[in-house]
Amino acid sequence: MNRSGSHACVALLALMWMAMPGHATTVRPMNIVDLIDNAETIVAGRVERVSDGFAANGMPYTEVTIRVLDRFRGAESERYTFRQFGLSAPRTMPSGKVYLGRPESWPTWNVGEVNLLFLYQKARMTGFQTTVGLGYGKLGMGNGVAVNTYDNFGLFANVPIDRTKLSADEQQMFNTRNGPVNADTLRNFVRRAVNERLMPRSRSHGIQ
Repeated sequence: MNRSGSHACVALLALMWMAMPGHATTVRPMNIVDLIDNAETIVAGRVERVSDGFAANGMPYTEVTIRVLDRFRGAESERYTFRQFGLSAPRTMPSGKVYLGRPESWPTWNVGEVNLLFLYQKARMTGFQTTVGLGYGKLGMGNGVAVNTYDNFGLFANVPIDRTKLSADEQQMFNTRNGPVNADTLRNFVRRAVNERLMPRSRSHGIQ
């Protein structure tokens, strides 16, 4: 198959997938070990720009540009841009076909929001990238707290770590079963965990 035929095939598959009702994505619950170990890039930043469109191969995407406020792994410049699969909102094409928005349970993005992000490695074929565990790996930060789509449920569960290595604030954070946690405490812990290898590696396989 030539390149144009290959691109047309990919675009057709994307269109068929996006037109299917109830296209849910099953995600394995993620704790903090899973997020850190599965992330190629870990940053805290403010969303500066959100746009969407279709790549050269016809695949729909949402492009997000982050102004980096704090970096833990990767993202060496002041801004970091990535493309996530799916449009940010439904779109009617000139042909009358309707592309639905992002897949169900995938993160949404709004200009001005501040997040702590754990991002997978970019996909080899498409270059697309998204957060580890989708809603698990995007923690909104506001009013001094951090929380993900799942209200941080299980974020600190079953983490094999020597509690004596934790500060008093970190120990309190690890005792939290769900709900917002102090953003500065979480950021400080992530930095230490990345630099000092406080925990054993995760065996997570991410999106299923």
